[in-house]
Amino acid sequence: MRRLLAFTCLLLTACDSGSSLPTPEKEIAVDPLTQIRANLVFTCKHEEFPEPTADSDKLFKYARWLQKNNLLKEDPAVDVQVERLYRIAAEHGHAKAKINLQNGSMQGRFKLRSAEHMRLTQELIDAKVAAGYAFVAIFLKQGAVGLQQDTDMALRYYRKAADMGSPEAQAYVADKLSPSDMAPDIARQMRRCAAEQGNGKAAVFLSMDLRDDKLYGEAIKVLQMGVAAGYESAASRMARGFRGPMPDNQTNYLGQLEDLQRADRYEKIWSILADYSYASPKVPEINEILPLPPAKLPPWDGKLQWLEERKANVPPPKPDEALIREMAKAKQLDPTNGRPLPASPNFVRLPSPRPQCNSSEACPRGGYWELVGVDNYWIAVEGSTIRRFQQGERMPTVVIERRISRIWPLPDKVIKGPEYVRWVMLGEA
Repeated sequence: MRRLLAFTCLLLTACDSGSSLPTPEKEIAVDPLTQIRANLVFTCKHEEFPEPTADSDKLFKYARWLQKNNLLKEDPAVDVQVERLYRIAAEHGHAKAKINLQNGSMQGRFKLRSAEHMRLTQELIDAKVAAGYAFVAIFLKQGAVGLQQDTDMALRYYRKAADMGSPEAQAYVADKLSPSDMAPDIARQMRRCAAEQGNGKAAVFLSMDLRDDKLYGEAIKVLQMGVAAGYESAASRMARGFRGPMPDNQTNYLGQLEDLQRADRYEKIWSILADYSYASPKVPEINEILPLPPAKLPPWDGKLQWLEERKANVPPPKPDEALIREMAKAKQLDPTNGRPLPASPNFVRLPSPRPQCNSSEACPRGGYWELVGVDNYWIAVEGSTIRRFQQGERMPTVVIERRISRIWPLPDKVIKGPEYVRWVMLGEA
């Protein structure tokens, strides 16, 4: 198996915001495409996540609740709150916070720099989370976050993610292997594994494959998994399949006798799933309200557990502001937005040449600025040499203590007062 260095060893380009990619310290094992085709054995594995700390999980759950309630409103102010909590939870090792943070950034809701994407992705890989490999695959496929586009390399990472349990990667690789001249049997295995993890699209495609082979009993079992996953197409296909289509109806026939009561229930569920498709609905109780034949249908009040919980909208415990600030301080983060402070090793510094500005001039770009140009005669500076300024803010003078040596036995002369200085931008806030 060939060894490939993570990220920058694969492709070397600059990042946005002038940030450079981190130098990889570890190697990642990724099968070459030719070897993948030669050795396509797949063993189903479900994605695993390290157990988060109680405090980081508290921040994550509250952030996720805020995010779900903002899906339709799309209030930027709420997105800022969500990003802040996800960032702090992520820096405390919460894998799902790292995933949601990156997904939100790719959707335009949060603001992550390329170097941050790369670092968070590497941390997921180090934690053996399959989503880390899937993110690399996406970046390579799209030519994003500073990586050059490379679809072949992307497929290698997708396969690695699939083997490690990513349902999205399993569904993606299955699509590539499903043609009859590729590896359709492996594609079936991957789609089933993805469907078991709640990937509704994989369930529907697998059911279509099974239906074409007249394996109707297996097809409806897989479609049932798709309904449980909240995939509206799965519910729609089940509804049509129980309305008694003829065997020559290749699209809708599922080998089932006409059962209009079942069909009506699936159609009602389909309607709910279609109405709330944007909110990722789920029907985990599907086998209780709509068991597969030959089981008889139990009474049903027409309600879905997911929808009732959504209507109730009970928030998880809100993290105390003191806890948030304490967690931010522990990781050298700005407590107002969760971003790394200049003292943090994860702070993204701008490369040279960096913007410069003199005292009394308007700050050209908001962020952290560093005092430079202090010579050997200036031995003390009143206040911090790194400060945060807003765009347009007047750059200040600095109170400097200047010590002038005189001929012994006269003591050194000390002069203290404001001086015009030069500031250089260190990084964005």
